Amino acid sequence: MLGDLAAAMKAIVSQRLMRNTAGTRIPAVEVLLNTKLISELIEKGDFSGVKEAMEKSMAEGSQSFEQDIARLIVEGVIDRKEGLANADSPTNLMWRLQNDFTKANKTVVAEEESEEASFTEITLDVKH
Repeated sequence: MLGDLAAAMKAIVSQRLMRNTAGTRIPAVEVLLNTKLISELIEKGDFSGVKEAMEKSMAEGSQSFEQDIARLIVEGVIDRKEGLANADSPTNLMWRLQNDFTKANKTVVAEEESEEASFTEITLDVKH
């Protein structure tokens, strides 16, 4: 039965409504795209493996609740306390906030601060 489900599904989308900084509700969205690995994990009943595969972004377009909640926190849409209360794994959320977005912000700042010339195109002429 799980094999039939795994073979038939293309994607599963789940949402969790969270209170935003304006006091209204906003969804945090989890997206699971079906891949061969995901199908195999579902067939085996290895649902923790499915979550791990999503966290490692093995299927482009998939995202976990923690990924979307981290984005909402960084954008100032929700506060950290609300995010932690709604995360499947508060530990993973904290790691993501401290690592993923810190690295991305440092890269953007470094690019904005750089006044040196940069190359946008490189052409190689290789002769045999």
